Amino acid sequence: MSSYRIRLVEGMLVAIIVCICGTAEARTIIMDASACDRMAGIAAAAPRLSWALREGKPGHFATSTVWLREDMSFLLRFPLESLPPGQRIAYAELIVNVAAAHGTDPRFYVWRILSEWGPGVGYTYRQTVPDKAPWVKPGARGLSSDRGTRPTDIMRVETIGEMSINVTEDVDLWYSGTAENHGWLLTVEDPDVRVEFPSPLWLGVSDWKLKITYEPIPDP
Repeated sequence: MSSYRIRLVEGMLVAIIVCICGTAEARTIIMDASACDRMAGIAAAAPRLSWALREGKPGHFATSTVWLREDMSFLLRFPLESLPPGQRIAYAELIVNVAAAHGTDPRFYVWRILSEWGPGVGYTYRQTVPDKAPWVKPGARGLSSDRGTRPTDIMRVETIGEMSINVTEDVDLWYSGTAENHGWLLTVEDPDVRVEFPSPLWLGVSDWKLKITYEPIPDP
C-alpha cells in the first residue's frame, strides 16, 4: 500500500472538545488517529515501502502492529486546522499506548520532522510523487534537515501501557506558523531494542491521540 492518505473514518474528523475546569476560557481538543492525514511505516529492509509497520518474518511486512527498531520508524501528522485562530497553546501532549517492549532499557524517541513528505514515502525517499525526493539521510536520520537537531522527547519504557509525551513546543511552533507542520517521527536508536504499539490501521485508532489545551491570548 503506497498511499499515505488513509481515512480511517471516512469524511469524519474525530475530535472531542471539552472545557478545562478552573480555567473559564481554556479549551481542550482531543484528536485520535482517524484525524491524521499522513502516516507511514518505514524500514531499511523495505526501502520503497510506505507501510512497513511489522516484520513477521524477514522480508514480510504487515500493518497489524507498529514496530520501532533501529531500522524501523513510524511517521504521523495531525493537522491543526480544527484549532480556532488567535489562541495560545497552553499544553499539548501526544498520547500513545505501548503494547510491548524488548531489549535492555527500552526507549523510543520522538522527533519533529523538518522535511515535507508524502506519496511514496519510504526509507530512501520522503516522497516519490510527483517527483522523487530523497531524505538527506535514509530513514529520515538527517539531523537539522530531515528531523530536528534534538528529539522532542526520549521516552523510557518502564511499564506497558499509555504514555504521554509533552509536545507543547512543537505544536506551538506549528500553530503560530513559526515552523511548518510535517508531523513527528518515532524511532528507536538503540540496537537490540524493539518497542511495539497497537496499529492505527487495525484496532489501535484510539491508542494514538493528540491532546491540545489552548486559551485566548490576553489583551495587552
